[in-house]
Amino acid sequence: MMQVTFGNTEKNKNYKLMKTKYIIAIVLSLLITTQSCDLEMEEYNKITPDNFYNTEKDAKLAIAALYYNSITKVGTWSPGLFVQNINSVLTLSDIAAGDMMACSYGTNPWEYLRTHQWTESNGYGTQNVFKYYNHISNARIVAKQIEKMDISENLKAGLIAEAKAVGAWKAAILYDYYGPVPYPTDEMLATPAELVYPERPSKENFVKIIESLFDGKDALPEADYGPNFGRINKSIANMVLLRLYMNEAARTGDVNFWNKAKDCAEQIISSGSHELQNSYSDVFSVNNTKNNEIIFATPSDYSFNTMMWHAESLPNNFPLPGGGSSNSWGGYKILWSFYDTFDANDQRLSGIAASYTTSSGVEITRENPVDNRHGLGDGAIPVKYDLDPNQVSFFQGHDFIVYRYAEVLLAMAEILNELQTTADVNAPLVAQVSKEGVTYTSDGGNTAYSFINAIRVRAGLEPLTTMSKEALRDAILMERSHELYCEGTRRMDLIRYQRMTDGNGYKKFDNDENKFLFPIPVSYINEYKGNLTQNPGY
Repeated sequence: MMQVTFGNTEKNKNYKLMKTKYIIAIVLSLLITTQSCDLEMEEYNKITPDNFYNTEKDAKLAIAALYYNSITKVGTWSPGLFVQNINSVLTLSDIAAGDMMACSYGTNPWEYLRTHQWTESNGYGTQNVFKYYNHISNARIVAKQIEKMDISENLKAGLIAEAKAVGAWKAAILYDYYGPVPYPTDEMLATPAELVYPERPSKENFVKIIESLFDGKDALPEADYGPNFGRINKSIANMVLLRLYMNEAARTGDVNFWNKAKDCAEQIISSGSHELQNSYSDVFSVNNTKNNEIIFATPSDYSFNTMMWHAESLPNNFPLPGGGSSNSWGGYKILWSFYDTFDANDQRLSGIAASYTTSSGVEITRENPVDNRHGLGDGAIPVKYDLDPNQVSFFQGHDFIVYRYAEVLLAMAEILNELQTTADVNAPLVAQVSKEGVTYTSDGGNTAYSFINAIRVRAGLEPLTTMSKEALRDAILMERSHELYCEGTRRMDLIRYQRMTDGNGYKKFDNDENKFLFPIPVSYINEYKGNLTQNPGY
């Protein structure tokens, strides 16, 4: 497999080679795009759909272009200038949740995003993810082209499954934020010169479309922590479907979706590819990248694919391991109201700085915050990843974690609680010494308690015992927030629980249920000349 997009390369080497490969990937992406629009393309080179898809290398380059600058591209984010990648989607999600995370860069537009003041004409970052919708057609076109290739059937099946799964992945992200998006028929894709505006499918039909794009997922490879790290595999496909099914179960009340979610979680667990790390901090250590608790992370590379979480989150006076200050931008904050929901003995607090001493000896605390942005006035600091002693400028060496095995275990706890049943697989058996010196142990069983307690015990917390279905539901939501903070799950979790309980007893996402979805950007409404319906409430 070419390393044009996938995997991690040795730092600061082969830059020119990688740059050349990425130029090729961009050209291919543009080639794919021109097939799905109604403009006539003047040929400037000899690369065409007719002569390009001839070899296995051609197919892999085309698939690489589907990942580029969206799923595997690390970058920074702001509401006004959106770098189109999945990491940006995660930050957007947790800030838009409203109750977990904020940004100290300024009131407008960050606080408007957090407090749900967006409109169809002032999206404050909500509009930018919609750009993915063309990517779904691109993935389908690549799959169609590969179908025509004269290569082995096994190889062809895997490549087609990968191309379609990348499209399904982006479709699922879009569905979460906007609901169904326009979906051209195969006939429309085959005749791009005809100007036809596809309609938005119903929610039910769009879910079926996502499922159909994943219909070849069994042909995908198992999880790979080697050269193919970052490529879609069975675990990633099941993870995307797991989230989709849980949210649909809550939205529709259809128990079949809980059963489908259970099957996805069990497939991930039974694959044997993943396990919990010994401690929470181990997951986010720069010396432990590509650990097998990670289901998907965007691979970071100093030459083109840089990880900048600490540049975004640390205050400029935050001390570095080798001395001196970070000189970072003081953006992301954990709201004090959310910080206070943690148990004081929770070992996951090690990733959140509630106080620090600057290199010049100034002690900054909640009581002495010094400054909102470059201090603790707006909240605690989500360090999350450990500090990289070999950091180059603002670029740290961590991969950006998107999906983790811990989320699968918490999802299984939620699913089993809703179904009031047990799993066909067992939770990990975990033992941990608490901050107070007490050794806690989970039971390694197959009940909802077995799965949530595996996560609690690793964090040095006492296992939960029997409680009502409603009380356990509350506990699972709280546990998800403490385990997965700043990993992009909070918005969808609050929406899922709002729908399940009508807001009674849970943190509401918003008083206006129309805010469950972002508005379709006005530019796309105009482009469709009235053929694209706006979401309700906008």
